[in-house]
Amino acid sequence: MLEILSHQYLKRFIKSHQTDWDHIYSFGRIISKCLQTNETYLINSEIFSTNNWLSALLISLFLFEENSIFVLSHEKIKFLKNNHLGKLKNLGFDFTLENDQINFSNHRVCLITLENLLDDAKTFSSRNHRIIFSGVENIKEDLKNYYRIAFLKQNWFYNFDDSSSVAQKIISTYNSLKKKFFLRKVLDNNNIFLDKEELNFLSKFFHENSSYSDQFLRVSNALSGGWACWVTLDDINFEWNFYLEPIDELSQIKQLLINNKFVFLSGLRKDNFFQKYLKKENVEINLVMNFRSNFIEKKILVYVPPRQMLPNNPMFTKNIFDKSKKLIIFTKGLTLVLSDDADLKLEFATELASIYGKRVLLESIPSLNNEILCASYFWWINNSYLIKSPEQIIIPLLPIPNMAEPINEITVFHKKNLSKDWFREFLLPEAIQKLEKSISPLRKNSGKLIILDGRANKRKWGRSIIQSIQPSKQINYMLPYD
Repeated sequence: MLEILSHQYLKRFIKSHQTDWDHIYSFGRIISKCLQTNETYLINSEIFSTNNWLSALLISLFLFEENSIFVLSHEKIKFLKNNHLGKLKNLGFDFTLENDQINFSNHRVCLITLENLLDDAKTFSSRNHRIIFSGVENIKEDLKNYYRIAFLKQNWFYNFDDSSSVAQKIISTYNSLKKKFFLRKVLDNNNIFLDKEELNFLSKFFHENSSYSDQFLRVSNALSGGWACWVTLDDINFEWNFYLEPIDELSQIKQLLINNKFVFLSGLRKDNFFQKYLKKENVEINLVMNFRSNFIEKKILVYVPPRQMLPNNPMFTKNIFDKSKKLIIFTKGLTLVLSDDADLKLEFATELASIYGKRVLLESIPSLNNEILCASYFWWINNSYLIKSPEQIIIPLLPIPNMAEPINEITVFHKKNLSKDWFREFLLPEAIQKLEKSISPLRKNSGKLIILDGRANKRKWGRSIIQSIQPSKQINYMLPYD
């Protein structure tokens, strides 16, 4: 009954508010079916990066006379309140809005960000809730940002009374550790990894003083939970900072995942790894569905030079510069150069600016059609919706997570100790997902993807990354190459 009713309401809504998404009725029926059967679904579609799907989902939630929670970004909540809820009210829905909660006579729909959901201990520990969870393609990064602890000098001496015995103990411990860590500093590496003895000492210290502040308690809980932790030295101020992150982010919300039923919405064309992550936490998905977005999907033209150098070759940087310059000559539209290596990104921008001048931008929104944009993957993913689809994307290095990042090094070490395939379970999935998010605009215009990292051809895992790009067509010849 819910499926029929939601379809009727959606049909009336679309008569007044046109949509260019052909699959909106099917999506609405799937949501209604999931709510009725109380199962857990994973739905993948690039449409979720737009707002075209919201009406179908909200109509089903409004008609479903049970309480539900809708997890979405702060920006989408703001959009709903300012632009969408009024249109649905005109459809005949009788509700009030109070503190991001849509109240009906028999039920309510709670709009909430992931951060607020995790902050609300009562909701977080609830059972048998129906939760619509959007943006799960970013869930590992979002959880990492939420749980990350940066324990700085001011956190040690918060609300400090230096006359007390506890304060004297904290001062002594802080200074003793500072001396010890700086004596262990090696050349230009400011990161210090803790040995077993140091971890045991810090665990005991923070546990004994956990009542001192909320931050002390957080650190104590993180250490007892086996989180990754390291020290970063501040050479300028001669101080040290303590950082902690969970190695397995999803394990932190395991109770929430197991105790409730979800509709997970992923903005990826096809999420290849989220289901595996859930399975590790004993969360079963009853149905996985993929919907096409609101544009005609075209094949990405993929070019990987067959004899491309490996990144460890001394001539690699010069080689990719030369090839990139030639590629840009024959391009009339936007060229995007992606690199998470900050030095290489800056060097690329400088080298290209010496030839193309003001056409070259460094992480700035283009205003013309033929500009050359150099950016990190993170910047591009967060700003691509503001920019016209590029004609070509040049990738000097595949986005394998940087082992210079302490959390990545600790995660790899942890997986090695568990005899896990740390590369294929951690580094490779991270690279594929980052690449997938970055190149999705090329499907709108059949743009070109040029990968100048020799590992794409010469390593089995590199070839698997290329195969993961769908739909695509590999090209063997591309001007100006012979």
